[in-house]
Amino acid sequence: MRSHGFSKWVTLAKVAAFAGMLAACDSILKVNNPQQIPVGTLDDTTLITAEVAGVLSEFQDEYTRNNGAVLWSANFITDEQVTGLNWEDYARVNQRIVNYNEGPVASLWGGLSSVVRLGEDVSGRIERLLSAQDKRLATTSVFTGYGYDLIGEHMCMAVFGTAENPGTTIETPEQVFQRAIPWFEKAITVAQATNQPNIVNLAHVGLARAYLSLKQFDKVIQEASAVPAGFKYWVEYSAAQDAENDGLYANIHGANFNMGVSPWFLQGTFGQQNIIDTQTDPRIQHAKDWKKGHNALTPLYKPYQGLRFSGYTGETQAPPSAACPNCTGAVASSTGDTGPLLLYQKDTKVLLADYLEAQHDLMEATLRSGGSEAAVLDFVNQRRAVGNEAPVQLTGSDLFAELRRQRSRDFYQGGLRLGDLRRWKRDGIGDFFPSGNHVNQEWGAYSNWTCFPLPRQEYDGNPGLPRPADPLSPPPGV
Repeated sequence: MRSHGFSKWVTLAKVAAFAGMLAACDSILKVNNPQQIPVGTLDDTTLITAEVAGVLSEFQDEYTRNNGAVLWSANFITDEQVTGLNWEDYARVNQRIVNYNEGPVASLWGGLSSVVRLGEDVSGRIERLLSAQDKRLATTSVFTGYGYDLIGEHMCMAVFGTAENPGTTIETPEQVFQRAIPWFEKAITVAQATNQPNIVNLAHVGLARAYLSLKQFDKVIQEASAVPAGFKYWVEYSAAQDAENDGLYANIHGANFNMGVSPWFLQGTFGQQNIIDTQTDPRIQHAKDWKKGHNALTPLYKPYQGLRFSGYTGETQAPPSAACPNCTGAVASSTGDTGPLLLYQKDTKVLLADYLEAQHDLMEATLRSGGSEAAVLDFVNQRRAVGNEAPVQLTGSDLFAELRRQRSRDFYQGGLRLGDLRRWKRDGIGDFFPSGNHVNQEWGAYSNWTCFPLPRQEYDGNPGLPRPADPLSPPPGV
């Protein structure tokens, strides 16, 4: 299994989780001699900054570093990525076969539930020991909200409680999104009072994201419209030490690399070598040749950094032509670590939220609530121009299909795809999950899972929680 660590300056904050962690948070409970730091010790105002840093570190871990990372193995169930892992249980997830007893399930749920448990605990400590207007409360509140957003998008169901009082009520994704809303609202209130516009805007995007999944389109439009042009909020990583790296680096470097672009996003014919001329969209550039990595089986075209990553350059491998005058003919280096097209690096930052995401949410809400198609068409053609595509004239369902297509390219590998696919399937728009035979013919056909169940550890640690009748079958709903 991949190893991960924590920054030394947030160690105490991690131990804070021991007091109120959900039963599933097995990775966080692995603390040496936790009895040596009594929970009451954390009620010390001099430790608050470290505890806030712990919330951020937990979120960073779950975004790219954990074995169930949102931008890595949790993404296997979508159509964005094929995996070259030789871990069979993880490979099955890339076939949309999910077992509550294996693979990334426990790590995903443990990490995401840790984010909300830590966020709520530290937020409560700030309010109790300091002030409801302490500026750090805005940060812990907004990341608690994002924790709930990600749980709603990734998990089939959820349960919430504390170590002393584990919950016994299964909640649907819709109920989880409702939990996110007051935390984002609190973040806005505190951030406005303490002059933190970035947190205000981050919370507006998080609210739009939650309301879109709840089909409250008027509120999506309201929240997304409040986000100013140019806004970007990054999840930051560092090359200073392994514990601070962007976890995607290890999955795309070395002989055991395991990340590859799926046939649905490849700019060429899957299995072909020397793909250059068809790579006209800068948002999804990938290695021109495939190689086999960790499992010595799967053809893997390594993805270069797309629009959601700090190393994105807007360059294309396709050369300028009459059909693509803005193509650049960039040549990737042999390592992918220098030059105009970059693989994920140790210090690559990832967008958590930005103006473009808010605009996409606004446009989808506009279409689905009967708003102006002209505004959506204009937006779609702006995005097509970024992808070196000519403008189109579309209406109705064709316009919505193109909006979804542009969204998929703008956000490629950025952690939004599973929530999008589930929302569109749940709302009857269409089933766009991968189907048919996997590119590894030995693996056979895709199954039908669309989300991640609660792991077995959650049921073992919480005897009062009703167990699923058949944990190997997808639960009802999406």
